[in-house]
Amino acid sequence: MRSTPRLVQFAALLALASGPPARGADCLRAIFFDLGNTLVDQTNPAPYPLFPTAQATIDSLQARGLALGIITNVPAGWDRGDLEALLLQPAFLDEFDVLVLSSEAPAPKPDPAIYTHAYNLLALPRPTVAATAFVGETIGEIGNTVLNPTLGARAIGMTGIHLSNGVPNPIADVTITTLDDLLTVESAPCSFLVDGFESADAAAWSSCAGCP
Repeated sequence: MRSTPRLVQFAALLALASGPPARGADCLRAIFFDLGNTLVDQTNPAPYPLFPTAQATIDSLQARGLALGIITNVPAGWDRGDLEALLLQPAFLDEFDVLVLSSEAPAPKPDPAIYTHAYNLLALPRPTVAATAFVGETIGEIGNTVLNPTLGARAIGMTGIHLSNGVPNPIADVTITTLDDLLTVESAPCSFLVDGFESADAAAWSSCAGCP
């Protein structure tokens, strides 16, 4: 189920499940990102640059109408100015609908409270939690068990997307190797639901608003 060499997609997950997805299944409508070593490269001293595909990926997701956010752990007492001072392109933060610093949240990652806090900051009407995802390179911020996470984004019902070049971790719902793989992940559920009408009872399927 998670053995695709390059990308584990929602379409593959749904196709291998027993029967069609549940009625009312949601397409992604919001994506939250970790910042350090997910969107910006911290392998060298600050100021940290964006990863090569970060800007284009964010631009493409915005063009598709997704709400976007950042959830990042920072030292106590930090504000946005402190964070911007570390970035080579600080204006990049302006492109996100939600920016959550752990210093201004109920708790740091992977406490579920910070993901709930970030979700509640999305503009109304909000997508369901099931229609949101969290992307990061640290598996512990995604979840801590396969089926019943008590920590991480999956603990509140978000889809956990792991950015990794390693073997896909079963804790994550989806594994990507580069940020631009998100463009395939984001579109996969919609197209799978639409295609499914050709081989299943249409009454048992539920497409989502805005699907192509």
